[in-house]
Amino acid sequence: MTECTTIEHPFCMYDADQHILHDSVEGSGILMCSIDNLPAQLPKEATECFGDMLYPYIEEMILSDATQPLESQNFSPVVRDAVITSNGILTDKYKYIQKLRESRERAQSLSMGTKKKVLVLGTGYVSEPVLEYLSRDNNIEITVGSDLRNQIEQLGKKYNINPVIMDISKQEEKLASLVAKQHLVISLLPYVLHPLVAKACIKSKVNMVTASYITPALKELEKSVDDAGITVIGELGLDPGLDHMLAMETIDKAKEVGATIESYISYCGGLPAPEHSDNPLRYKFSWSPVGVLMNIMQSATYLLNGKVVNAEGGVAFLDAVTPMDYYPGLNLEGYPNRDSTKYAEIYGISSAHTLLRGTLRYKGYAKALNGLVKLGLINRDAFPALRPEAKPLTWKELLCDLVGIPPSSTQDALKEAVLKKLGGDSTQLEAAERLGLLGDEQVPRAESVVDALSKYLAMKLSYGPGEKDMIVMRDSFGIRHPSGHLENKTIDLVVYGDINGFSAMAKTVGFPTAMAAKMLLDGEIHAKGLIGPFSKEIYGPILERIKAEGIIYTTQSTIKP
Repeated sequence: MTECTTIEHPFCMYDADQHILHDSVEGSGILMCSIDNLPAQLPKEATECFGDMLYPYIEEMILSDATQPLESQNFSPVVRDAVITSNGILTDKYKYIQKLRESRERAQSLSMGTKKKVLVLGTGYVSEPVLEYLSRDNNIEITVGSDLRNQIEQLGKKYNINPVIMDISKQEEKLASLVAKQHLVISLLPYVLHPLVAKACIKSKVNMVTASYITPALKELEKSVDDAGITVIGELGLDPGLDHMLAMETIDKAKEVGATIESYISYCGGLPAPEHSDNPLRYKFSWSPVGVLMNIMQSATYLLNGKVVNAEGGVAFLDAVTPMDYYPGLNLEGYPNRDSTKYAEIYGISSAHTLLRGTLRYKGYAKALNGLVKLGLINRDAFPALRPEAKPLTWKELLCDLVGIPPSSTQDALKEAVLKKLGGDSTQLEAAERLGLLGDEQVPRAESVVDALSKYLAMKLSYGPGEKDMIVMRDSFGIRHPSGHLENKTIDLVVYGDINGFSAMAKTVGFPTAMAAKMLLDGEIHAKGLIGPFSKEIYGPILERIKAEGIIYTTQSTIKP
């Protein structure tokens, strides 16, 4: 503008081509208003009202001493609350300004680079599929944090990553600093560390995903996640994860046609391929077995034909195991897992009279493990004789102690005592023998018996070169349609590991987690807060995209009048 307009003549027309101002609004050009004293045109009564409200506080403001601490000033609450800074420091009420500044500076810092920054915490079993999937996008910069130097170096040879050696549980400040530089954090750490990571994400307003259960400890942070305005997605793996997604896809489709869910039964298991199941447990471990071993000590709750059933853990665990009549060539058995009844609310299927989520194993697994429970080997209590300062102990000596006979007893005497402890079950005795638990191998140092057994089995029953694993999942639904007909629908998922490639477990846990992470980065997921993969916005694209990774599921339905 070359001059201002006035209150009396507020507008003019500017001809940009000719660079000419016209006093009228006629002709072609841009209609302009440039009144320089427009703020002074507030109504007189508004000015008088403001003055009247301010006047009572003028004296205390004039008599105050800005060089003194705010706490020492004799201010009324109105004036005190109006003080933004005192002696160069933001007052308590206005400290949010600094947070806004930091947030803006961080956003500017991130926007300066074109790449999206992702921090992957953990270098365990499922991390490689996550890295492989994200590495397909050249616009993603990946940082990997772990305290396992060898694993992080191996991953660095395969993928373009920024390696950071750190112990998450002991270097919280380093974690917070690292998280603050990211657009997204993927936690593949043990579940007990997820709340620690989540707190760092909340502080820096960074989104987070994990494959693990949304535990009570994570649930406690729900309000903080909401207040931070970020997205934290859990339960994105296989079980929990794909089981939720397959269930919700069927449930939502049923609701769309006015049908109701009368029953839902889901069994899932990670197993060795049949040709590699030749051991007493018919099972192999790809990570620490403690969780698998302790799982059978926990009670389970499920709904069966309208009645709540409580299945005890421990020695009674065997009573809840049932043979599975599907995939007969695999000879499977299953048992209930955790509390299935809560999924009536989570899945929105309060109409269901049967709700059961369980674990699949090869037949014989439960009985062999039950024998280890009877012998006192699945015990988390402290066991001083296994600590580093104690003298070395063999499995034979430990078993002698557990069955109450002298450690110098003969092999025959030990077998007799063990058989008695097992209630005369020779199959369980044979399983313990084949595992070497009556032999002279040294028991690993540990805090408890089950920790020692876990270390031992991790070596004894691990996957060897060329051996592969398998994932088996079946979801069964009873769907009542408005016509009155009952649809029995099954969803089957069977995935094999690749020789010299990703295992089935790594694929089915890693790929869905990576897909959800990329969806967040690309703005495909808009939901905020602490959530699972229960909405179509999340499960829809993932169930479609896993097919390209060889994770194929099939469905079958039969209708009964």
